[in-house]
Order: sequence, then structure tokens, then C-alpha cells
Amino acid sequence: MKSINNAKIKTWSIIIGSAVLLLFFIFSHKFLDYSNNYAQLIFSERGVLMNATLAADDQWRFSPTLDVPEKLEKAILTFEDKRFYHHPGVDPIAVARALWLNVRYMRKVSGASTLTMQLARLGRKKAPRSIGEKLLEMLIALRLELRYTKKEILGLWAARAPYGSNVVGFEAASWRYFGRSPDQLSWAEASLLAVLPNSPALIFPGRNQSRLEKKRNSLLEKLYEETIIDSLTWQLALDEPLPDRFYSMPRALPHLAQHIERLEGKRSSNRYVVSIDPLLQKRLAHLAARYQQQYARQMVRNIAIIVAETRTGKVLGYIGNAGDTKTPGVQVDVIQSLRSTGSLLKPFLYAGALSEGFIAPDELIKDLPVNYSGYSPKNYSNEYFGAVPASEALSRSLNVPMVRLLRRFGVDRFHRRLKEIGMTSLNKSSTHYGLSLILGGADATLFNLTGMYAGLGRLLIEYPRLSGRYNENNYHKLSFSSSKNDERVYDEPPLTAGAVWYTLEAMRKLERPVGEGRWQQFSSSRRLAWKTGTSYGFRDAWAIGLDPEYTVGVWVGNADGEARDGLVGVLKAGPVLFDAFRLLPAAETWFPVPWDDMKSTEICKLSGMPAGDYCSKTRQMHIPHRSLRTGKCRYCRPVMLSEDLKERYFVQCAPDNIVDTTWFVLPPGMEWFYQRRHSRYNPLPPLSGACRKTGQDHNPIAFVYPHSGAKLVIPYDLSGKQQEVVFQAVHRYANSILFWYLDDRFITKTSNYHQIGITPEKGWHTLLVEDTKGFRKTLRFKIEEKNATRRSVQK
Repeated sequence: MKSINNAKIKTWSIIIGSAVLLLFFIFSHKFLDYSNNYAQLIFSERGVLMNATLAADDQWRFSPTLDVPEKLEKAILTFEDKRFYHHPGVDPIAVARALWLNVRYMRKVSGASTLTMQLARLGRKKAPRSIGEKLLEMLIALRLELRYTKKEILGLWAARAPYGSNVVGFEAASWRYFGRSPDQLSWAEASLLAVLPNSPALIFPGRNQSRLEKKRNSLLEKLYEETIIDSLTWQLALDEPLPDRFYSMPRALPHLAQHIERLEGKRSSNRYVVSIDPLLQKRLAHLAARYQQQYARQMVRNIAIIVAETRTGKVLGYIGNAGDTKTPGVQVDVIQSLRSTGSLLKPFLYAGALSEGFIAPDELIKDLPVNYSGYSPKNYSNEYFGAVPASEALSRSLNVPMVRLLRRFGVDRFHRRLKEIGMTSLNKSSTHYGLSLILGGADATLFNLTGMYAGLGRLLIEYPRLSGRYNENNYHKLSFSSSKNDERVYDEPPLTAGAVWYTLEAMRKLERPVGEGRWQQFSSSRRLAWKTGTSYGFRDAWAIGLDPEYTVGVWVGNADGEARDGLVGVLKAGPVLFDAFRLLPAAETWFPVPWDDMKSTEICKLSGMPAGDYCSKTRQMHIPHRSLRTGKCRYCRPVMLSEDLKERYFVQCAPDNIVDTTWFVLPPGMEWFYQRRHSRYNPLPPLSGACRKTGQDHNPIAFVYPHSGAKLVIPYDLSGKQQEVVFQAVHRYANSILFWYLDDRFITKTSNYHQIGITPEKGWHTLLVEDTKGFRKTLRFKIEEKNATRRSVQK
């Protein structure tokens, strides 16, 4: 009875033991602990390693690629495991040989570890070196062979093998010891990497060179003996010197590396493939470094450049910040930093106004002094032109006409349009930004703005293909891959094709007022739409340009926001922009004209508006469909003149010998400034004395500054003394005398040049001016308490 019980116990013990052994075998890989803390790697689309950053534990550990180059594979197998492709993870021949040699010499002479067993040991970091552990490694090796292919096992081992110092894996070792990728290694270099994991703590480049060379040469001899390499290759490999230092890892994209996970999504392998062109990146780095050294002498220390394909939005070049490690602020990625936009949003306002039918492309718009509740924008030159074509206001980047246009268009409407075309940094309400939105009152990144400009070009490129419709994804952010967004076609875009085309045409003619400077070195043969910007206080200089192939964005300044006189977009960022375009192939064609969004109409040459009945000088022009909503020209009107054209009449007071004609007449305020810039402008002749009694003449008086309803703050000088508020009026006819009254109290009179300075009390006031003919003009304004200086912005 006792023997039967013993037999059952043995049977169950065998069954349970076998089950435990089977379960252990199945789940043995769970006993492995491989670090998944990998160095961050950024590759180009062609496989060039462009940037590498240490893993969090300060190791150069690359994630496994499972792709070992042929030379390295043959060298590793010859040195480590000749029968790798023929054993199941444990090599019986190697085990028998190791037992025989170790027993014979009574010490450890030879090991029997296969590459698979070594891979198991690499996952058992703190395990002791014992016979039991060796048996466990064998069991795990058998399990690994069932789980992975031979190629995968080889790749996993090579990626996790120690290579001395803080270098882990053949890929990291190739870059650290030879400065290039593993597929470019010679036989000598591959052999060196094959022998290094055998004793990495004792032998690695720069330490025990003679022993290392002896081991490498021994392997090369084996490769020759086994006819893997020929005699000439063997001899040449023996003569190759050993590396005696570490190479620096590639650092071509240090700033992009800071944001790559957010921009492209987290990768478990920490490997990223980006669209950056390595050659272009290198050239841009040299260009940025040259300008950075030049500008640093003027205490302007930082430069950022980004280059993207216009059609796809793929980023081809990324200089987040130029300078060496000693350059202040060089660690800041300016491309991703929020900065004041300056004038860079003006093209989008012009395009928006055209798209909604607020203006015609060349329509005259006001350029007069203005004050909106204490906000008084000024043109960069501190000059006013009375009236300028809208396209010229953009190409000359005039501030006042653009602020007036924004007020007419609506801040809220413009705010929505900007968000629709991808300005993601507008995280506050439109009332928060107000009219300063057009002059740098909002912040954006160079990455975001360059993408918005590229979207303008992409819309025109795509428009003909979509038969006059629009792709909702025309305005997408820049990317680092070739992936294509889903196409969603619609009819009501935030900006129409015709409006965008005229916007880019105006940007091609970009000019600057006298004193700001021009970039004249750029060849006029290359067509380019570009825009510059300068933030308030000279803290940011911008330039963004595009053609059908490329869009380039440039920022120049100090990353810490330090202002610097002369830090102006056209002077500092403009030259960098054009030199960057010189590194790029010129586009063979320009953007196609979107004829489906254009309508041929007769335009008044003088006002730029659709011609009215009294426009004598016209031209035929294709303009965006919606520009017809602006209405017909309101500045050309019929007049009756004397034969000598010196006096004007009305019907009821005209003599028989009169001349019926038309005249281009601007309102007095616009006219006063306009005629000083346009010598061919003829003011309307004065009304004949016989007709003055009719009282039908248009009022020849206008206030230039401020406008009615303005809220003003009396300025104070540095000593705290109250200054005067300046009021200016104009009269259509020269040498006219104006009498000034404040709240019905006579103040003074002026002739020809009508400007006064007064210091009214707090509250609402009425200012009246009157001429000797009885024409008068009144202005209501309010004086507010002295407050903090309002922020002003410049171009």
C-alpha cells in the first residue's frame, strides 16, 4: 500500500513539475527586463540621422531596429556564434566543447553562450553568474527562439549589447566611434564592433588599444580564412587605425528636438522621421550663423529660420535659434515661441476685405490721423497721404489705413477669420485685442505664421484643380511628414481665391517709406511675395515670403525680448529671407490666376473703384466678384465751369457760356494731404460769387484730427507739466481764414495752415471752426483722466 502511495506521489510530482516547467517556459520572457529608456533620434526621410539626444539615464541607447547590416552580421556571427542559424537557441556542440575544456583545465576556459542566451542574460541584469542561472538562460533562449525569428534575435542582441562607457547597441556605437551609420562601416570597423561587447568595460576605443587591435585583427583573420573577405580586403582592413576618441552625436536639430513629441506625437521607440532636408539644413545653419555673428555686434543675438514646401506644408529647414553655446538665449526655440506679430497680419486683413466686398483691390482708402478712445496709430514715417490705393497701403505697410480698414471690417469678424485660417494663438476675445490686432497686438509663433502664409499659396495652387471650389484643409499647420490631409471641398472659404491672388500681387510690390530702408540686393527676376513686420519697441523683426514652391519665415531679435534700435523687419529679417531663398531652386511659374473668381469690369483709374457715370478715365480690369459690392466711384462728379475753368457754377446761377465736365474731388481732409503728394491733382475750382448765395456748395472744411467722438488724454512731459492737445482742420481753398471756438468761446484764428493746441478741462467739449463765407464745422470730443500710457504698435 505504501509503495502505491509513493508511486502516486512521484506521478503527481512529475505532472506538477512538468506543468510548472511548461508554464515557466511559456512565460519565461516575463523574467526579462530590458530598458525601454531610449535616446531620442530624429532622422530625415532618407534615413540620415540628424539629431540624437541622450536617454533619460544618460545612456546612448537606441531602440532596436532589427536590421543589422551584412558586414556587421557576418563579423558578429563569426566571432560569437558560428552556428547561430542552425541551433534552437542552445548550441549542444558548444556546450559539449565548453564542458570538456573546462574540466580538462579545471577552470573556465570556454563559454557556451549563444547569441540567444546572451540576449537572455542582457535581460537578467542583476542575476548571479551560476550554473542555475546558466540553465535558466538556456530555457529562456529556447523560448525566445519560438517567439522571434533569427533575424529579430540578432537585431535585438546587437541593439542591446554593451559597447563601453555609456554606449549601448551597435547603432549608437557606430555613431560614437566612427561618426556614421552602421551601413557605412568598413570590414575593419564592423569587426571592431563585433569584438567590443565581449569585454566592453576593459576594452573600448581610447583604452587598451593594443589589446583591442589584436582582437579585431584576429577576427579579420577568421573572416579571411572562412573566405568571407578576400586577401586584399583583409590586408587593407589590418592597416585601418582604431578610433581613439568619441565622435559627437549629430545635433542638426537641437531646437526641434525640444518639441518633436508634441508636434509629431509620442513614439515608444523615441525615433522620429522628419521631412527636413539635411543639405538645406546645413546651408541654413551656415547662413544663420553668419548673420548672427554680424548682428551680435549690434547686440541683436538671435535668429530663427523655417523653410517649408508651399504645396504640402512639409518643413524642409528648421533653425530654431542660431548661435553657439555662449550666445544668450540660444537654447530658446524661437520658431515655437509666441512673439508680437507686428504687421504680419495685414495681408490677411486686405484679403479678408476683398473677400467680403468691403474694398476693390486698388480702391482709395483714407490715410488721415485718427484717435480711437485714446489709441492713435501712426505710420512708420509719421507722415499721412490722405488717400492711398488699398493695395499700396499693404505693399507700403501703412499703419493708419489698415487700422481704419480693420475698424470698418470689424475686429470680431477679422478675429474669426484669423482663427479659421489657423492662427491658434488667438486665445482671447476680439475685444481684448481691439484695433491693435492688426499692428502686433496679438502674439503668434513663426511656425504658425509661416503655415498661414503657405496656406495662401496652397489655396491658389489647389483652386484650378478643384474647379473653382476650395479645400477645407488648405489652411493646415506645417508638418514634418508627407502624410496628406483628407480633402473636404466647400464653397464658402474664409478667404476667396481672387482676394488671395491680389494680396500676393500686392506683396510682390512690397515697398517701404523713405528712411526705413530697402533690401535692393535681391534679383528682380525672381518673383516673390513677401511681408515684413516689426513689433512695438523694436523687439521683433520678421520677414515671411513665398512662391509656388517654398515658403520661408525669418525672425530676428533677442530671445529675452530686449529691444534694440534699428531692429526693423526690412533691415534685419529681410536680408536673411532673401539669402535663404537663394539656397532654394526658383519656381518655374507664378501662382495661377483664379479666373473663376474674377469678373472683368470697368474701373475708375483715379479712385480704383468700379467706374461710375462720371468717371472719365477708366480701364478694364478683372477683380474679385465680391469687390463689385463696394459700389461705383463716389469721387468723380459732374461740374459746371467757366470757359477758363477757374470758377464753378450751379444750374440756377450759371451763365450761358459754361463748360459741362467731370471732376475728381476728394473730401477736404483727404484732399489736403493727397494733393501734397500728387502734383497732378487739381482741387475743385472755387464757387463763383454769383452762386455763393444759394448755399448749395459742399462744406470745404474738415477736421483732420481728431475725429468726432474722440476720447483724448492730455499728455504730460517728463517733469509732469501738462501739455497741449493738438487739433487740426483743413480748408479746401488756400489762404482761407478759420475762426476757432471752444464751447462757444472764441479762441483764435488761423490762415492757410490750420492747427492749434489747447488744454481743455476734463469732460465733453464742442469745438467749432468757421470761415469768412459762413461755412462751419463742429467736433465733439471728450477729455479723460490722465492714465497709463497706452500701448502703441509700429510696423
